[in-house]
Amino acid sequence: MAQPHEWMFYEVMWRGWAGRARVPYPVPWWAQAAFRRWSDDFDRGTYASKEAAFASNALYRYWHMVGVKDHRQESLIGQAGEIEPVYDKYSLTFFLYDPAAGTLSLPQLAAGGTVEQRIEAPHLPAVVTAFRTPDGAAYEQRTFAAAVGARQRDLAVTRLAVRSPDGRPREGWLCAAVLPAGPSGFQRHDRRGEQITDRRLTFLRYLPDEARVETNSGWGPVFDTPPEHHGVYGNPDFTRDPAAYLLRNPFHDLVTGGKLNAALQAQDQVAGLCSAALAWPFRVAGEEEFRLDVRLPVDLYSGADDLAELRATPADALEEAHHAFWAAKLLGQGVQPDLPEPVAHLTDLFRLARAQLLVLSDHGEIHPGPTVYDSFWIRDSSVEATACSLVGDTALAEHQLGTHYPLRFNRGTGRIGPCAEYGFYGGPHEKDDHEWDSNGQALWAIGRFDRTRGRDAAFGAKLYTPYVVDAARWLRDNRDRYGLLHSGWSAEHLGERDKPHYWDDLWGIAGLYEAARLAERLGTPEAGELWAAYDDLKEATAASVRWVLAEQRRRGDWETYIPTGPGDVGRRDSTMIGAAAYFHPLRLHMGAKLGGDIDRAARFTLDTMYARFVTGGFRHEAAWNAYGPYLTMQLAHAYLLAGDPARMDALLGWTVAAASPRTEDRAVALGAWNEQHAFPIASDYGEVPHRYWYMGDIPHGWAAAEYLLLVRDILFFEADEDRDPHLYVAPGVRPHWVPDGGTVAVAEAPTLFGAPFGYRLGHDAGERTVTVDVTRAPEGVRFVYPCRFGPVRAATADGRALPVSGDDVRVPAGTGRFTVTYG
Repeated sequence: MAQPHEWMFYEVMWRGWAGRARVPYPVPWWAQAAFRRWSDDFDRGTYASKEAAFASNALYRYWHMVGVKDHRQESLIGQAGEIEPVYDKYSLTFFLYDPAAGTLSLPQLAAGGTVEQRIEAPHLPAVVTAFRTPDGAAYEQRTFAAAVGARQRDLAVTRLAVRSPDGRPREGWLCAAVLPAGPSGFQRHDRRGEQITDRRLTFLRYLPDEARVETNSGWGPVFDTPPEHHGVYGNPDFTRDPAAYLLRNPFHDLVTGGKLNAALQAQDQVAGLCSAALAWPFRVAGEEEFRLDVRLPVDLYSGADDLAELRATPADALEEAHHAFWAAKLLGQGVQPDLPEPVAHLTDLFRLARAQLLVLSDHGEIHPGPTVYDSFWIRDSSVEATACSLVGDTALAEHQLGTHYPLRFNRGTGRIGPCAEYGFYGGPHEKDDHEWDSNGQALWAIGRFDRTRGRDAAFGAKLYTPYVVDAARWLRDNRDRYGLLHSGWSAEHLGERDKPHYWDDLWGIAGLYEAARLAERLGTPEAGELWAAYDDLKEATAASVRWVLAEQRRRGDWETYIPTGPGDVGRRDSTMIGAAAYFHPLRLHMGAKLGGDIDRAARFTLDTMYARFVTGGFRHEAAWNAYGPYLTMQLAHAYLLAGDPARMDALLGWTVAAASPRTEDRAVALGAWNEQHAFPIASDYGEVPHRYWYMGDIPHGWAAAEYLLLVRDILFFEADEDRDPHLYVAPGVRPHWVPDGGTVAVAEAPTLFGAPFGYRLGHDAGERTVTVDVTRAPEGVRFVYPCRFGPVRAATADGRALPVSGDDVRVPAGTGRFTVTYG
């Protein structure tokens, strides 16, 4: 059953929503979305009651994020500009009050006015919220994160400017409210005890001498300008009547009495729903502005010295430093895709995705989300670190793989389920859920990064013993009687935890391949041993897949597809998305490593998924009952590598739109993806399932990494690096992206060959010619240009004619310029 505070919150929210016409109440966007088409259905495996699910914001987990690179805590911004500086603590929201008319304008409510939100710039992780009331008063709110003092402690800074858009004189109150519920919800509490902190506001106090608010035992917002009016509200008589909360709050007092209660403190030991409001009178006309700066501590602060340090740096200086840091990082360092106007937005989103991974890095440990996923997984981090390494954030990738991976290498002598503890990569997530994919992922990521860093860096040599060789032996020695990895949950979107999944085996094969190649590069005596382990797992996996395909044919299944695992013969649902890993990121199709027949089956599996589970994006109804943005990108990437750029482009188009969804003309996200994308939000409430769906975290680090890798590989990708090293140039660039005179360029981009690559492609539509200038290239690496504009008629390399056969133009290593004429 519901806990008392969960029930009370649910009651107050829906009653406040129902009575909004009489007394406006700041019901957050996600709660309004839930009320729009309420269902008593909820995930009973996770939550004990519908009220617990609602208080946890189980269904509409969308928000924006700001933070400081490499610091531990991110701050969340809601769809009305609400700030949740620390997950599961409190939130701060702003609104306008007109004392003369007695009207309250809340940005949460459509009747309160219009709200527009944007990221300040693609290279500046700051959220701008513009609010305008029906009578024309307006404010703009800019929120960013900064670090102050010698210890570089975090805070969120929000800067407001009230103005009159038409220049007419306007006066009123700019108000701030401290509330228990924020963009992420009220209180996450599930059956597994997943409750990071107790978010209930049982005590709230305003300290006028310090112009700051206390929230329970912590620091709330600190105001650069003290308010002229204040009020603090609680539950003084310990009532359990929800109606009392709708009478004892600042919004009711302003609407019915025109003032706040002037109390300095309050408590609520029943539901933890204390609230406070603070107000600053303003009068603006013409170009005048009323400005307010607020600092929201993120790290721990205490005492007068900390308060002085928090306030020491002017807000202007903090904002200037914020701009300078991110401009230098995202515009001056790393890969800079140069794309023509029709797709210039892909570059903007590329920079946003880079910023998200940098902010989600907690002291070099990349976490896949700022709230429920604010933790470390080998699986997610292997893709995230690889993305960072290939877009130029090398130091972060090296810290991730070189420092944090060894900390997750188990040295004990016990057992984890059916497997040995020693040699297994994983912390609590991997060990508790038997995520057997982690060793393959760690070995794959380490091997790929060793290639990218180059021989002189000797990254792989530093980790080889024991973190590579013993992790590879773990894969050899901990498999079932069929030679496959054991049943487990691994990437939990693939099916049940009591069944084996080919996802684990594919990662194991790729990891052992990288481990064996690293051993060869180092000249160690274990190379033969590691190749034998690779061959054994590869042959066992191939034999199992062949058996499954044969069994499905025997049963009369006319489609060819590889299901999630050998325990799911004939399972034709969206869990087969795990097979996409065969292409991306593992590239086992290069050289058809599992055999030509399985390579063909893997390609047919892509087509089965596209036909059955794609309606714009990939619908993962089997596990989540929602779209999967990062799974959509995996499928798009697989199609790119499999040679179908048209489907890649279609999936990419949906993905880009899904990063900035709008409902009822309000921005829901700003260039970021949740792990899931709810059908109602994707369709602007055109599709609302009758049963519950699952949502994780936003921004999702794995999704950001997938986008970076996809755009990078659209520009170029490596192939056959160990036998016939070559680069595909602009393999995913579509003809409609590059108009006449348009250019595509990338410079000094890291490669798996250990040396950077760059080129500039120009298109002359009149001459039907593409010209590519190679500005930097690894030595001895040839190029392949798959011409997408039309059939190739002629090609030259540094003025010399090239043989033409098909539309893949093969260009010798060392070429400085090549041209392709198409018909």
